[in-house]
Amino acid sequence: MPTTQPSATITATPFRWINPKQLPPIGMKFDPKDSFDDAISDEVVERIFDSWSVGEEMRDAEEVAVAQARALDHARSARRPMPINDNKPTLATQPSGYPGIASSATFVGGFVPPDYHVDGIAQAGYLYSMTAMTGAGKTAVLLLVTALTALGDPLGDREVRKGRVLYFAGENPDDVRARWIAIAHHMDFDPTDIDVHFIAGTFGVDKMFERIRSDVLALGGADMIVIDTSAAYFQGQDENSNVEAGRHARSLRTLTTLPGKPVVFVACHPVKNPDPSNLLPRGGGAFIAEVDGNLVLSKSADGSVRMHWHGKHRGPNFEPVVFELKEVTAPALVDSKGRGVPTVMAEVLSDRQTFARADSARADEDVMLVQIERDGKNSYKELAERLGWASKKGEPDKERARRVCGRLKGKKLIVEVTRGVGWKLTKVGETTAVEVRQEMHERQALASAAARLTGS
Repeated sequence: MPTTQPSATITATPFRWINPKQLPPIGMKFDPKDSFDDAISDEVVERIFDSWSVGEEMRDAEEVAVAQARALDHARSARRPMPINDNKPTLATQPSGYPGIASSATFVGGFVPPDYHVDGIAQAGYLYSMTAMTGAGKTAVLLLVTALTALGDPLGDREVRKGRVLYFAGENPDDVRARWIAIAHHMDFDPTDIDVHFIAGTFGVDKMFERIRSDVLALGGADMIVIDTSAAYFQGQDENSNVEAGRHARSLRTLTTLPGKPVVFVACHPVKNPDPSNLLPRGGGAFIAEVDGNLVLSKSADGSVRMHWHGKHRGPNFEPVVFELKEVTAPALVDSKGRGVPTVMAEVLSDRQTFARADSARADEDVMLVQIERDGKNSYKELAERLGWASKKGEPDKERARRVCGRLKGKKLIVEVTRGVGWKLTKVGETTAVEVRQEMHERQALASAAARLTGS
């Protein structure tokens, strides 16, 4: 019997055939101690015995014989036809993902400290929807966070993790492009030299995931991903279908597994007939069940935008972040005739600015209420003239008058008599107007007293 290793057809560990072509056909009877079918020659049996690899640990004939016997047994079972009942463990005895019982020490030992992308609000590796009605600033706020991430600048007083951003511009790439040019100008960075990358167009995220992974890996990973919007990348038939919405959200969640463990923000439209005080993304419970938090943007009475959360948020509560939506332009943002093209960008307001805007909005409401009490049979333009409200062009600011009247109507303090040209106070409005006039009188009295004391 040879003691050197020929070109082996069997390996020592584990027992498996390297070259299946040298084995007898599947289903043949194969037992070296019994008679063989004509198709299996003695040469095959000798080759099985003689070709077993003799390792350094197999020094004597007994060890070699044991190894050869084990090899033959494995070869025999590997080539034997499978019985109808293979006697494999049933589902009840097979591993099924059951983790077993862990002690308290083991359980708490698995705690992973939160790794925030936006301090106190959004964690790395988490999926967040950002839900808002049209015009409430979803794209503006997400582009601001995109720039702050690439620059490593804070969001107000909240630290933002610096890193690479991948922005899926699916709903309106041209609008995103214009806004990005304007933001770069006003935040003073070069849009051609910043670690932000865009994908323009729509596709099925689940179908293109491996391509996305490959591209992100080539970039060196990503720290933040923006999907603008969920609807643009939805591949189903009905966004409000629980099954389809859940499947869509799970496909978006896979983006959190990309290299870099990015936080993923998904701009979402709300359900039909949304309640401004409780904004939920389309897809309802099925969609929101798959995200880690639903951030919402809602417009305040003073025109600012407030970011908080509704429905779900994994993590501690946080104070709302308030933004101003500003109409801006930039030298590079012009039309084909060289005229400036306006767009919108978001800017964080400080607490002082927020309080000042709220006071200003309340003051506008007060004077408008008193003006309507005196004479409500006026158009928005006439109301603005009487209150001295002028636009940047020096014309009566009828849009400001329209917004204020809308807020008063929403508070049920006034009702419209003739559409756009006439208002009157409700019973509640009449009571409120009396209180407002009294407060105005007290403020004027205090101001006069202060002026006398200072000699002015």
